Amino acid sequence: MVKSKEMIRLALAVWAVNDGEKILKEDLANPNKMENSVWDGRTVRLFGARNETVAFQVIVEAGDAEASSLYVEMSGLVHDEHEDCRIENDSELSGDEASNVGLRIEVFTQHYLYVSPDLSTAPQWFYAASAPPLHRSGWIPDALIPANAKPRLGGQPVRAAARVNQGFWIDIYIPRDAELKAGIYRGTVTVRDGEALVAELPIELQLYDFALPDENHSLTFVYANDVSEYYPEVPDIRDRFRRMAHRHRFDLVGSEVHSRKFDAEALEQYAPYLNGSFFTKENGYEGPGEHVGEDVFPIGMYGAKVLGSEPEEMQREADKWVEYFEALKWPGSYFCYLIDEPLPAKYEWIREQAAIVHDSVGAGKRLPLLTTRRYTPEIEDSIDIWCAHKIDPESMEYCRASGDKLWFYNGYRPYHGSLILEAEAVDMRVNSWLRYRYGIKGYFVWHGTHWRHNHQGPRGRWNQNVYSYAVTFMYVAKDEAAYYGDDGVHFGNGDGLLFYPGREPFFREQDRGVDGPISSIRMKNLRRGIQDYEYLWLAAQRGYAAEADAIAREAVPSGMHETVVGGEASWSPCGSKWDEYRRRTAELIGAVSVSAGDRQ
Repeated sequence: MVKSKEMIRLALAVWAVNDGEKILKEDLANPNKMENSVWDGRTVRLFGARNETVAFQVIVEAGDAEASSLYVEMSGLVHDEHEDCRIENDSELSGDEASNVGLRIEVFTQHYLYVSPDLSTAPQWFYAASAPPLHRSGWIPDALIPANAKPRLGGQPVRAAARVNQGFWIDIYIPRDAELKAGIYRGTVTVRDGEALVAELPIELQLYDFALPDENHSLTFVYANDVSEYYPEVPDIRDRFRRMAHRHRFDLVGSEVHSRKFDAEALEQYAPYLNGSFFTKENGYEGPGEHVGEDVFPIGMYGAKVLGSEPEEMQREADKWVEYFEALKWPGSYFCYLIDEPLPAKYEWIREQAAIVHDSVGAGKRLPLLTTRRYTPEIEDSIDIWCAHKIDPESMEYCRASGDKLWFYNGYRPYHGSLILEAEAVDMRVNSWLRYRYGIKGYFVWHGTHWRHNHQGPRGRWNQNVYSYAVTFMYVAKDEAAYYGDDGVHFGNGDGLLFYPGREPFFREQDRGVDGPISSIRMKNLRRGIQDYEYLWLAAQRGYAAEADAIAREAVPSGMHETVVGGEASWSPCGSKWDEYRRRTAELIGAVSVSAGDRQ
């Protein structure tokens, strides 16, 4: 923990922590303060590869008086031995909210939401009673407000109250530029309170001599509804969300084209997102996956009746979709989202609908059908992709034998990481390790922009104040209580949020003045896990499959269909431990790179 003379006068403490922790506002005795995987008490030490985003947090702890004007800034990083090798923002290109070209270093202010003990998320859909999150209540950080937002609303300068933590999040995107030499890069984080220098933290980044692939070898998709009512003066707002999602290595679903009948003209307009021509510097995008298209396309999102209702019509429409994608030779996954979370009363309907599609004499018989449910024998001949809330042994055994795809959605500890606000930061990271460990490619998050409550429950269609009230999903289903084995009242803190609104016309005091989406700690850890998957994939590709598998088994000893019912989560909640796993995997890949260099 660094203290300068000015800090002693201001009674401020500054320290750093990895990206796998949530440091609560009131947690002044956090054990990571003295040392963690990126912090030795004086210096921040990171490591990464080209085409990767690495991140860490700076925590400013105010003393007995508030810090009224905090600024946190980070310099560029310069190679120890090659001054022309730099990782820094390109001032001529960065600065446009509609573009991330030239933006390599970003500083965000952490926004906290209070969860009272009385409103802590109950087990139900999010975790088993045996595997609760560590932090059930308190001021929990999530939204990450960019430095150029409105001051006092997360934009700098930031006010920190006395005797609390104020966290800042720093992203560093390492370009894929092959001219960036491996080695140590150095820079500085500067913390000021007004004009007074509070602290300077030295930064060391070890760059390994390899790059993460542009293509993802796992499949992650997040639903986002139309949010144009929040941004009436930003006509390209959906593209701004797409850029953020793509830079975090997941796909955004829920566009109009996903919920309408086959429309050749609309698909032609959508084609740049599928073939990757949208994700270019010319279109304001820089980062992983340049020139790489989206990897998933749901037909009839959430069961929208895009195929029609009459058998002949349904078969004609199915033919059109399959013929389109087969002609396109698109490498991604497309499917008809037949029905969402069906109860037994819908099984007969599912069988009827599937039979119509599968009995087509045309290409439509090859249209894959998805439902968000575990394998169910009563409809086993109807479904091609089972997207389960919990993956059980029967589902895994059946899909391995039949060839059906088995994916999962949302989160339920201890089967897989939870996505609620109270969950550990690493929970969103864990899910990608579980996918690698068990060979499960697909992961779906039901909502990322649940700012306006869906049609369900007592808040149906309400615009929600997501910056001040933690409960973002509430559902009362007394008629389903017996089926779910509970009282029928469900709610979740932070449920349905990976993005936060940059504009807020319904709660104007919360308007951040940002004409685009605002990210979150949960989104960053989702990205971290997807990148970790690529580490494991690279190690396997380079001849270290057994070693990568062993690291994955150590990281997640059990989960999915091997979950111990009634047991705790098998993985560590400690961010430093996950950095250790990633470091060991990097050393495997790096060893191959060094050997190849020696041969040359």
